[in-house]
Amino acid sequence: MDRYEELVSSNPENCSATEYRYIGALIEKYAPGNILVFSVGRDSSLWMDLNKGGNTVFLEDVRKWIKFSRNITPEINIVKVNYSTKRKNWKKLLGQDHKLQMRLPDFIKNTVWDLVFVDGPRGYDDKVPGRMQSIFSAAKLKTRNLILHDCDREVEKTYFIEYIGAPTHIVEKLYHKEFVFD
Repeated sequence: MDRYEELVSSNPENCSATEYRYIGALIEKYAPGNILVFSVGRDSSLWMDLNKGGNTVFLEDVRKWIKFSRNITPEINIVKVNYSTKRKNWKKLLGQDHKLQMRLPDFIKNTVWDLVFVDGPRGYDDKVPGRMQSIFSAAKLKTRNLILHDCDREVEKTYFIEYIGAPTHIVEKLYHKEFVFD
């Protein structure tokens, strides 16, 4: 069993081994590079290891996940963020850019990211923040690759198409958009 399959068996509700391999290959392609991940979890140390010597930053809103991640990987770089929207309001938030923009530190907004991976916030039901703000905010960053997980869900798929465009690649539940810029 390789590292990706081990991660799937210990974290079955997240990415598949195929999805992890796809993201991992992209990170390795740019390593050491600038990687931004919306969310922390059991896979955070994998992203850091694959980008060894690079700049890997995580954005997280749940304090217990921040604590969990720092206990496992003390050197992890996590920026605490807040989401002000709930998934149940996703339809009426479409096009309301002023309500979708997140407050992000300047270094996040000013960095050219090799990969931005949106896997948070949770977004699995109407009681939690949906990914509307993270998708909108990620779309405003300068990045070579933007990946969104859980595009089998209506909110993620709709917001990706609306704010990022048609995916360049689809791998299971991942939408990936490649950008070319100077």
